[in-house]
Amino acid sequence: MNLRRRTIDSRSLISDNELSLDPLDSASSISPLTTTTATAAATTTTTTATTTADLLTTPSNDVLLDVTLKASVWEHFERLIGVVPLTAKCSICEENLLTPNYGTSSLRRHLFQRHGLQQFGLNETPQPCVATHRLTRKEKENLDALAVDAIIQDGRAFGDFQKSGFKKYINALKPGYKPPTRNYIVKKLKRLHQQHTNYTVTEFEQADFLSVTCDFWTNRQQKSFLVITGHFIDKDFNEHCKVLKFITFEGRHFSKLIAEVIEKELISLGLFNKLITITCDGAANMRDMFNYFNRPHITYIRCIAHKLHLIICNSLNLWVKEKKNRTTTAMAETVEYDSSEDNDEDDLPIRLTQMIRSMSVDVDYISSENSLSKNGDDSSNEPQSENESTDVSSDEDEWIDSDHDEEIIDNFIEGVNLQDVVLDDLQTRVKKVVHIAREIVNTSKRTAILSNFLEKKRINYNLQVPKDERIKRRLSNDVKTRWNSSYKMLSTISMYRDLISDMFKNKGNIDLTNKQRKKLASIELTTDQWDLIKLLVTLLQPFYSATKVLSNNTYPTIGSALYLIRSLEENLVELESNLTLNALKAKVLEKFQYYLTKDTDQFNTLKMYGFFDPTGLAALTKVEQTSVEKQLTQIFKKSFVPTASSSTSSSGAAYTVPKSNNIDKAWEAFLKCTNKELEQEVTTATTTSIQDEFKRYKNLATKLYALKLLL
Repeated sequence: MNLRRRTIDSRSLISDNELSLDPLDSASSISPLTTTTATAAATTTTTTATTTADLLTTPSNDVLLDVTLKASVWEHFERLIGVVPLTAKCSICEENLLTPNYGTSSLRRHLFQRHGLQQFGLNETPQPCVATHRLTRKEKENLDALAVDAIIQDGRAFGDFQKSGFKKYINALKPGYKPPTRNYIVKKLKRLHQQHTNYTVTEFEQADFLSVTCDFWTNRQQKSFLVITGHFIDKDFNEHCKVLKFITFEGRHFSKLIAEVIEKELISLGLFNKLITITCDGAANMRDMFNYFNRPHITYIRCIAHKLHLIICNSLNLWVKEKKNRTTTAMAETVEYDSSEDNDEDDLPIRLTQMIRSMSVDVDYISSENSLSKNGDDSSNEPQSENESTDVSSDEDEWIDSDHDEEIIDNFIEGVNLQDVVLDDLQTRVKKVVHIAREIVNTSKRTAILSNFLEKKRINYNLQVPKDERIKRRLSNDVKTRWNSSYKMLSTISMYRDLISDMFKNKGNIDLTNKQRKKLASIELTTDQWDLIKLLVTLLQPFYSATKVLSNNTYPTIGSALYLIRSLEENLVELESNLTLNALKAKVLEKFQYYLTKDTDQFNTLKMYGFFDPTGLAALTKVEQTSVEKQLTQIFKKSFVPTASSSTSSSGAAYTVPKSNNIDKAWEAFLKCTNKELEQEVTTATTTSIQDEFKRYKNLATKLYALKLLL
């Protein structure tokens, strides 16, 4: 007949006294699955005569067997109340056994092994064998090191590898590997910081003379950072460049405080006594800090990239406010567009597409709130520091998805002309076209309809042209702290000419409000303005390339900077067929000479140090080379006392230089016809003088420069 089976709680297997003393026992020793209909067979209230012994011999599921054993084991043990840790006493041998959470495994083992109760010796159903992957210690250390390197190189958060998605992905690639925690990352970074500090001290011990570059900037959270980079050339003429310190700067940016911090950090590395030059921007606090060092004769070299920034911004008046003439009528004043009127309900607010992340790598500031300060490289349109790495190999990729909504606050704003000035006709035209270009970028980015329109046009255009002619750039605005952002803006506008012209032509067919259509009509570029943009791009392209070279991660020398200056000056002096372009060159040349060649002290310093670089030597005229040689001769006479042993070589032999066969004959002919032929080698004299050394050096430097061009 059919039996009525009922489900009972596992507590019914325990006496009432035990239940009242331990209300949580069922949760700790019996799983919820054990409260099934099969447990009814273990009680005396069921309609069958099934006993515990029968259950052990009757085919049943594993849950039934486990429940039965757990229930029956307490027939031989007594729980000890008020004893810590939890303990049970065997009723057979009166031995006390630990029962964590009143588990029965140890009790069942005791009954089987000590007292021979076979029913408690039955093993639980074995779990399926899961293949485990055990990593060797070396394998785990290598993987941990790669994880730390990834966090450092990519600016990842310290806890990224502990996120569930990352862990699943890593487990699929390398089963059994547990990625490092954020605490491990912090400890590892501290150790790496100390290791690299020790490496730096060891590496720079071989430096006889040290030059440093330093830069300040402040992120949008108003936290200031100071980076100090060291440079020296070893005895084998190998260049060494390394970041010496990258720290937060807590105090006010006073000249005295800056000098104290730089001196303190260099002393901690044992390098301050080797310091001879500091390259920095032209801000007043950076110039004046040289008055507060405890060592004299530290030469100030002004950053050439900063000077190029001032030349372009102030020659083309990119950021000045035009002073209105008193005769200007009110109607004429309304021509200028007020950007504040562009607050249409249909317009989307500006979105910050790139956030400046900051981090101090000073070990004292590593904490749970670590984040990385990564100024965008040239692949983004965020401004860069002058020492930042720039990829010069891929000019197209660096424009992809670029945006200039954010800008860093740094000293590059120092010296940029922002006040009202009176502009001539050409300057007014340039200022107006730059202003319209900014408005086109802002309007297209703030209005989703226009943004989507241009993006569709760009995609369709790319489908119709070869791969190398596709437009990969996005419209981007410029900022005051980086002049090359203005070049990028104008260059991209010029590239988008057909697309933007279609936008203006179809403004009546696009779903815009009347206000938006009026706005578009007010910023529509004329043919002359498009031509002026093209001329500006042509004018600024050499300066943009020069800025990229100066911002390269190879840290260009003074010699290469001098070569760039002379090449840019020659480009500005050279006349073109377009009169407007010549007039623009004249404007830029005026500021170029003001900031560079007419800054006598700085330019003489560049020529003096550039003389010792083959590239810089090639940029000097014969007159300038002679002038530098005279200065060096005077320094030599003051610093060295000639003796008989020093005026003659120890062996009495002449200084000879093996004739190089690496110079291409065509290059040799070119150097000769341009009055840059190789100097005659010193091969017959038995004594040498400083003039002979000059000849020998210039001969070798010219050869090296020619080889450099060939490579």
